[in-house]
Amino acid sequence: MRLLLSLALYALLALPAAARPLTPAEGESLGKAVDLYLAAIGRGDAVKIVGALPPRMLNVFAGATGVEADKLTDTLVEQTRAMAKTAKFRDLAAGRAGPDAGDEALADGTKVIWVLLPTTFTTESKGQKTRHEQPLLALNEGGAWYFLRIEGPQSQQLVSIAYPFLAEVEFPPAKAAAKQ
Repeated sequence: MRLLLSLALYALLALPAAARPLTPAEGESLGKAVDLYLAAIGRGDAVKIVGALPPRMLNVFAGATGVEADKLTDTLVEQTRAMAKTAKFRDLAAGRAGPDAGDEALADGTKVIWVLLPTTFTTESKGQKTRHEQPLLALNEGGAWYFLRIEGPQSQQLVSIAYPFLAEVEFPPAKAAAKQ
């Protein structure tokens, strides 16, 4: 009986918290943060784009590459600048109509609010235009919103290292198609 009760309790604790609507204040702060983030992408503002990455993810990237987080940030800014010179991002949009939020707590006690937003955008590189649809993961830690594009299973695996509660979440698939 004790084993059954322990297993049931573990199963309940292992499940992500129930989704809930964002509060009006959360929705407003998220909307402003998304607008700033999409504007930074549209301008090719590498510092702002990289600055929107969650610090926990930078630590995961740093650990995976063996590069210190500060140096990694500089490298990511340089790479983002180089990409912005060759690829232009246009028609950036994120869906915001009443996204459901998840509330979680990490092992260190940090509270995280997370939301998946559908995004669409067009990239143009070397005369080729591609229309993209992919989920944008918005994470609120310490009152600040951070963003990650989820491009597929590998992105999700990396995210779940920093945010284990996302390991079992089903992310919508990213799609890309040539645009005329």
